[in-house]
Parts: sequence; C-alpha cells; structure tokens
Amino acid sequence: MKKTIVYLLMFMCSMTSWAQGAPQKGQPRFDPQKFQQMVEESLTKTAGLTPEEARAFFPPYNEMRAKQREMGKQIHDLKKNVKDDPKAYAETIKKINQLKVDMAEIEQSFYQRILKVVPADKVFKIIKAEDDFYRHMVQRQRGDRPRGSRDARTPHQHRPN
Repeated sequence: MKKTIVYLLMFMCSMTSWAQGAPQKGQPRFDPQKFQQMVEESLTKTAGLTPEEARAFFPPYNEMRAKQREMGKQIHDLKKNVKDDPKAYAETIKKINQLKVDMAEIEQSFYQRILKVVPADKVFKIIKAEDDFYRHMVQRQRGDRPRGSRDARTPHQHRPN
C-alpha cells in the first residue's frame, strides 16, 4: 500500500512539473485525456481485461485517482505553505499523515468494490502494470534508460573519461 502511494506521489509530482514546464522543441504539451487513454489501454492490455471488465473498472478507478490527486495537491500545498513555527510543523505533519491515511482508505475501498466485478488475478495484474507504467513514464520524462538496457550502469561503475 505504501509503495503504491509513493509511486502515486512520484507520478503526480512528475506530471505536475511536466504539465507546467514549457514544451521543448518538437515536444507537445501534456494532454491529460491522451495520458488517461494511454493508462487505460496499457492496463487493459497488460491485465487482459474484457471490454465489460474495463467498463466496470475504469470509471471507479478514475474517480479514485482523481480523489487521490486532489489529496496529493493538498499535501503539496501543506508542505509549501507551512509557517516556521514548531506548532505549525507538528500540525502540518498531522494533517499530511491523515491525508495519506485517507488516500489509502480510498484505495482500499475501491479494491473491495472492484473485486466484486473483476477477478482478483486481473486486479493484481493491473496493480503491477500500473506501477510499471508510471515508473516507465517517469524514466521517460527524466530521460533515463530503462533497467536492463545495454548501456545501463550500476552506481559503482564509472564512465570512462
């Protein structure tokens, strides 16, 4: 659960900076609808969802992610606007932790509902595919090479001068 929240927060931060940044030469601006379509196509294909399962899965999934994005924005705003005061820091930490708990509860509620209409094996494949998709998108945005590529180096390997 924590891993999913971390990936979601990383994704939201990367997408926020991607959407706000000026497009580089030849690079189109971030299109939320196109991105949403990419997510749905990738998860549907990877998990092998039938059209009926996809119709049952994605509306509540998109609703859950929208709520979590809003909470992520609230966390970001809390961190950005905290006053330099010990009591304010303590209160901000409390609020941030509560928002993270709320995010996890929304996700738990979603999975309890969705498991009634989509088989558990496909839901698990979606969870795994979602992590892989967002990791790939973050790597692509940063210009990282995917793991296992020919030129991938471990941190202890040095490039020749």
